[in-house]
Amino acid sequence: MPFASARHGPMKIVILGQALIHHSVTWPEELQALTHGADAVLCNFEGCLPPDDAWPMKQKTVHAAHPKAGVMLRNLGVTQLALANNHAWDFGHAGLLSTRSTLERSGFGVAGAGHNLASASAAAIYNGVALLSVDAGPTPDWAIAGAGPGVNALRLTCTLGLPAKLLTDLETVTIITGKAQKSARRRAIGYDSLTPQRDFYGLALEGSGEPREIWRCPPQDTARIVADIQRAQTQAKFVIVALHYHHWSVDWGKSPDWLSDLAETLLEAGADALACTGPPIAGEVRIAGGKAFASSLGNVVFHTARAKKYDALRIPVRQGCALIFEDGAWRSVVVEALVPSQ
Repeated sequence: MPFASARHGPMKIVILGQALIHHSVTWPEELQALTHGADAVLCNFEGCLPPDDAWPMKQKTVHAAHPKAGVMLRNLGVTQLALANNHAWDFGHAGLLSTRSTLERSGFGVAGAGHNLASASAAAIYNGVALLSVDAGPTPDWAIAGAGPGVNALRLTCTLGLPAKLLTDLETVTIITGKAQKSARRRAIGYDSLTPQRDFYGLALEGSGEPREIWRCPPQDTARIVADIQRAQTQAKFVIVALHYHHWSVDWGKSPDWLSDLAETLLEAGADALACTGPPIAGEVRIAGGKAFASSLGNVVFHTARAKKYDALRIPVRQGCALIFEDGAWRSVVVEALVPSQ
């Protein structure tokens, strides 16, 4: 990727993957050595610190973090936390705001979730390093920051591209079942848009030479994030964007096309690194022109209840990755993640 040259300096920055902490942890000496002496250590906080009267907003994969998770991360030297992810809202707005305030009181710079969009999209700055945190979903509308609380969202859209014959066949099905007629009446009344996107029972469709998913980043969201990067450039020496996403490639270790395109846009806009999380394994790392892109840093702590299943399927959740800026250059290193043995 032909990224523009980054600003260099005598800095050490460490960017770790996702920390999903349910139990007490003892940091390995190798990991402590990695973060030792760093000017800034960044991490994705994968979880929620809800108040006692909050309740779960999901049926599964609800992650209330260990109450002392922040203390544990501080002991590792972590300075800034990315909060924009799919577990920030596990306990609703109350849990999201409690997580932010609790971690701020613990001394962290936090980004990605807040009481409105201005708060959620603001950079967390420490020692000249600005952290921006973005969630690429899927995220329910109520959990997206706007006038009210939520995460700093990149609202990806997806359509299913199909050849013309398949599109015609599906259109015929909607006529036979009556779906097309019901949709026409809803448009006539004004319930739905008069110029609907072609769809099949809620699945957006468009023409394509072969069946494929087509993911797009909304231009308005991308432009807003670019503006946030450029604003952060005036406030700090380095700008790091942490992006969390669950729209993965078939091969979890490969960067999806939409993400590779977005990386080029954000790095060209002025970000020094795009560090992604979401896939529970380490992914591709590309370093060029003094800038870094990690499609997934995987885990640093992953207290999952599915450890045995991951191991049986040979999904390498125990091996994460870290991005290091030191001696004026980026590099990546393998991190042995803390994952339950059973």
